[in-house]
Amino acid sequence: MQNMTLEQFRSTNEAGGVLSVTLKADGAGFEMQIETRRGLAKLVKARDRGEARRFIDPRKALLLLHDLGIRETRIDSQSWRPEEHEFERKPRPDRSEALKAAHEALSHTDWLQQKLARSAADPRARVPHEQVMSEAQAIIDRKLRANDVGA
Repeated sequence: MQNMTLEQFRSTNEAGGVLSVTLKADGAGFEMQIETRRGLAKLVKARDRGEARRFIDPRKALLLLHDLGIRETRIDSQSWRPEEHEFERKPRPDRSEALKAAHEALSHTDWLQQKLARSAADPRARVPHEQVMSEAQAIIDRKLRANDVGA
């Protein structure tokens, strides 16, 4: 049986190479078996790992198939054991960290967008960059002279 990523599945389907799809139960989840003109394939997460893409909720698999334009599928629920769902769940602390980081980034983005909007709405005249830099350099020079630092 071949491995097929979602993108490969999409391309094969668009080219007319998908003959049928079966959602085959295995424990608490379903795996997608795809019959193509070249033989059987299974939908995998990434081609390198070859780990089957599992669907705990068959509706999500059906939605994916619907989005791909596949309107007919078989469901083999012979080995379906939904009570095993809790045993199959794998903790994902890495996802928790990623979601926290994304939330913080979104908060920062919101803050920055608000600050930019306030700046754009400010009716005061703009100060040229050269003027700001010369005023900043003057402050630095005064502080250096006051502390007797420098040449």
